[in-house]
Amino acid sequence: MAGATDYVRYTLRFLLFFLSNVYALSCYVTWMALFAPLRILAPKIHWKIESFMFSVIQGMIVTWLQGYPVMECGDDISLLKNSETLMLCNHQSTADTPLVMLANYTKGCSAIGNTMWIMWYIFKYTNFGIVSLIRQDFFIHNGKDIRISEMERLKKEMKSSYLEHGRKWVVIFPEGGFLRKRREASQKFAEKNNHPILQHVTLPRLGAVEAVLSTVGEPFTPASETRPLKWLIDATLVYKDAKPLDMLGMCIGYCPRDLITFHYKAYRVKDIPRELPALTDWLYQRYVEKDKALESFYKNGKFSDEVLSEQRLLRPMVPHHLHFDVLLNILVHAFCIGSFYLHYVFIYSPVFSLVMSLVHLIF
Repeated sequence: MAGATDYVRYTLRFLLFFLSNVYALSCYVTWMALFAPLRILAPKIHWKIESFMFSVIQGMIVTWLQGYPVMECGDDISLLKNSETLMLCNHQSTADTPLVMLANYTKGCSAIGNTMWIMWYIFKYTNFGIVSLIRQDFFIHNGKDIRISEMERLKKEMKSSYLEHGRKWVVIFPEGGFLRKRREASQKFAEKNNHPILQHVTLPRLGAVEAVLSTVGEPFTPASETRPLKWLIDATLVYKDAKPLDMLGMCIGYCPRDLITFHYKAYRVKDIPRELPALTDWLYQRYVEKDKALESFYKNGKFSDEVLSEQRLLRPMVPHHLHFDVLLNILVHAFCIGSFYLHYVFIYSPVFSLVMSLVHLIF
């Protein structure tokens, strides 16, 4: 049961969460507005600046998760930090996105700023929706009647956003929604169509993965132009006892501080089948394996030796906890607070004063 000390801690963490949302969002939006002319005059410089600013935003998000232990194992994906890479991750709760950001943030380079996120359209209306809109992440709409048009729109976006903006990593949650909301429908679909019936994940939706691979996946195709995706990371995110945490609860600190685990398995994109039926079988098999691995984890509290010792294309990493760089986090907050102060003094305050003067003259 929470005591007085806990409520003080919750309050302080909430204040940090709220205030950092204000000054971090203002910092990103204002700087990107000031550098907007470069989007036409010098687009490469503009998107390098945006990459840095997005890494700052992710650094801010990482600070909200302080105190929650996260361990990772499997392939050493830090070797791919500067390689063109598609990351797929199972989806269970609102905490999944900041946790993936944390895992990628600790890898550095392209895994931080040069990443394109493909997510459900509802996230457009969250606190960081405006950031994703400015940086041209892709918001996907579900529905059979718009599936084809959405995939065509995604293919165009991969050319205009991924290729032209110098992005290297792409992140997708292929299940298309949280496990608790999609499991029943997925199992009914699987039973009806003679597919595997899964318990700890749902059958992945192929549309976005197929669109990305067919447009920018290795090997080269007429549509992929340059810098095709070379690697696919299958990331498995595990919460203790199959009880996913939620983002707000972690930010405020009232969620239990149980160990969270990532497991990674890397594949070469050129070895993945591109025809939809074969790609469907390949990706479904990955999720069957993921479901078995999660079943074993929930029983034993860790990934089995079989999962950790299976044949790999990358060297395996020694299982380890992710460490928060306190100094870097302080610098991130200092940069955002300093930017907020400068923008207020030299932009917002003078503009507000000018507007109020005009109002007084008119009325």
